[in-house]
Amino acid sequence: MKTFALTALIAALPMLAAPAFAADEVNVSNGISAGGAPLAVHGVDLVTLVRDGNPVEGFANYSATIDGASYYFTSEENLKEFQSEPARYLPQHGGFCSYGVAVGKKFDGDPDKYVLADGKLFLFLNTATRDKFLEDVTGTTATADGNWAKIKHVAVGDL
Repeated sequence: MKTFALTALIAALPMLAAPAFAADEVNVSNGISAGGAPLAVHGVDLVTLVRDGNPVEGFANYSATIDGASYYFTSEENLKEFQSEPARYLPQHGGFCSYGVAVGKKFDGDPDKYVLADGKLFLFLNTATRDKFLEDVTGTTATADGNWAKIKHVAVGDL
């Protein structure tokens, strides 16, 4: 019996050390994309959002997958722009509500409720959390960044 228990424990060790799923590190609360990866930022084209301030839904035929999450775009040009410099367009804190991250939670980040500050995209659960963030952008960003380092790999349900 002891041999069986030890064998089972050894077999389970790789699973315990496995990396977190994309759903833990990137807000993919919007189902699965046409390509099979979880869909991020509600399918909104991040290039159009950052460049034009316009949250427009992209199309599955123009998609890219980064860190296990799929992103849609409205055109081949926007897809190529994103692929050339994804860090410029990806939302902070995995696309979760940045104010929520500042208080140690992972709430849905709505691309209709966003802020562009210091060349970075921040998403928010709603207008109230966006307004709280805007009261102290620098301080809230610093707090959220510190918390993100602690909760990035923690499942939403464990916070």
